[in-house]
Amino acid sequence: MDEKDDSSFGSKEKEKEKPFSTRDKAKDEAKMSSSKKDIGKEEKRKRQEEEKKKKEEKERRKKEEEKQKAEEEQKRKEEEEKKEKEEGHQLHQEAWERNSSRKELRSKNQNAHDARPEEAFFSRLDSSLKKNTAFVKKLRTLTEQQRDSLSNDFASLNLSKYIGEAVSSVVEAKLKISDVGCAVHLCSLFHQRYAEFAMLLLQAWKKHFEARKEEKAPNVSKLRTDLRFIAELTIVGLFTDKEGLSLIYEQLKNIINTDRETHTHVSVVISFCKHCGDDIAGLVPRKVKVAAEKFGLSFPPSEIISTEKQQPFQNLLREYFTSLTKHLKKDHRELQNIERQNR
Repeated sequence: MDEKDDSSFGSKEKEKEKPFSTRDKAKDEAKMSSSKKDIGKEEKRKRQEEEKKKKEEKERRKKEEEKQKAEEEQKRKEEEEKKEKEEGHQLHQEAWERNSSRKELRSKNQNAHDARPEEAFFSRLDSSLKKNTAFVKKLRTLTEQQRDSLSNDFASLNLSKYIGEAVSSVVEAKLKISDVGCAVHLCSLFHQRYAEFAMLLLQAWKKHFEARKEEKAPNVSKLRTDLRFIAELTIVGLFTDKEGLSLIYEQLKNIINTDRETHTHVSVVISFCKHCGDDIAGLVPRKVKVAAEKFGLSFPPSEIISTEKQQPFQNLLREYFTSLTKHLKKDHRELQNIERQNR
């Protein structure tokens, strides 16, 4: 009886304990769930903070890059402006030096008759056939690099009997544009010493250009240098303005009149404008305009050839420019039509 009571009592105790352990378990589970939620919230908060930091870092880097780019762009602009200013001042200096040297040479050539040496002077020079003919031969292949050596040779030689041969060599020489300055310098030396040189040279150029009219396929490179050559000879006063400008105008007109449709000689006309356009036609290069306006630089006026004498050249070049633009527009329209047809 007692054992049964004990057993019954123990069973009841267990039954009493059971609900309590279930409640505790539920409480524990609730606590764990709450703890997990807290951990989840903490992790979420950390992720958000990390994302925020990353975003801020990204924005900071972006701003730094933008700042660096802006600084580099500003530096590049400053360097470009500095370079442009230096080029403008260099252009300004070169323009005045060129103007001054041309005026000085023009004055010497125009007054050469007053400074030519007497007959006695020539007797002191070398008249040997070998040296004189060798010098004349060199004139056919002269280059700017030979300026000093040819000038020295000229100073020591008596070329009185070789003027005609020297003229032929100069006219027939296959010069590059960069060699024209040397050729003009040597022609000026001849003119200042030998009275008949300029007249013979002018006649030779006229014959040369007359013969060129018969050529079916003229040498464009030779035409380009020849046109600049006679222009420079006129500018420095070796030919009178009337003689030189008439010859230049005639050649330029022939080129333009035969080239109104094809414009195959546009490089010749452009070269003439680039190298002689300021003095012969009063053209002002774009670089000069920009430098004058932007940096307040004063460039030498085009006064070697009068404005009145420049006008016919301006009209001729304007006509050529108009025909060239029409040609280019026509070609552009044709290309557009071809492009539409190929679609």
